[in-house]
Amino acid sequence: MNHTDTKDLYSTYIHEVNISGSGKASSYIRALDILSEMLRSRPFGFEDCIDIWNITSLKRIAELRDLVAIEQSKGMNSEWLSGDIAPSYLTKGYCKAALSSYSKYLVEVSQEDALFEVFKQHNGQGADLPRLLDTEPKYTDVLLDGLKGTEGKDVIRSVKTRINQNLFRRMLRDIYRDACCITGLNIPQVNRASHIIPWADDERKRLDPSNGLYLSATYDAAFDQHLISLDDDYRIVLSNDIKERYSNDSLKTYFLSMEGNKITLPRGYLPNKQYLEIHRKGGLF
Repeated sequence: MNHTDTKDLYSTYIHEVNISGSGKASSYIRALDILSEMLRSRPFGFEDCIDIWNITSLKRIAELRDLVAIEQSKGMNSEWLSGDIAPSYLTKGYCKAALSSYSKYLVEVSQEDALFEVFKQHNGQGADLPRLLDTEPKYTDVLLDGLKGTEGKDVIRSVKTRINQNLFRRMLRDIYRDACCITGLNIPQVNRASHIIPWADDERKRLDPSNGLYLSATYDAAFDQHLISLDDDYRIVLSNDIKERYSNDSLKTYFLSMEGNKITLPRGYLPNKQYLEIHRKGGLF
């Protein structure tokens, strides 16, 4: 993974985990870029960290964080602030906080990668995977930095949920070859990992890839609302609700013309027919 990919992925992560409008996301990204500039001017033995976005060692980031804390304590006397670098990112603690956040991101990515490898090596049924994949996050000392009690438990719970949701999406992208199984659209930004049995309904099925369909956003929404489903031959069926209540050219183009079409099947972990039957019972099919 290159510099740009890592920065973009961290940007997505930090926007997801921070409250909208808090400003932390953009501040942390900017702080890490500024830290790279400061290291370029005075590396203090951290030449290998000048490109922040290529660091993957938690140990090295912890060491860099200690250095940042020392320089932060010097205030405007830090050698890093001798040039045109905006001082507030260092003196107000943004660089230090951003490194802590980036460490947590790397922990989650590492955990997710390890679980995805378990999935790739698995040769059994999809229903067997949740037991193998539903594990507690590792490196909790990093995740719980500065937290105690209930707050820490809430963080671990949210981290586990985020890892599992990202993992499920990765599994479906893999088995459906990164393309919507109805349209063939292969733009990841508009495709969704849809659960047949919803995430909230049965935690035992959350990480079962045979409980998923990879759908572009319009069909994901229609499937979620039980306006479309699949029969036992994996052909698209429309609910009576959508056929009776809506009528225009767009409906004909995007739905009526699709009825009876067979989806593009995944390479392994076919959608579970029992799950599909339950889904159909949730709508007017």
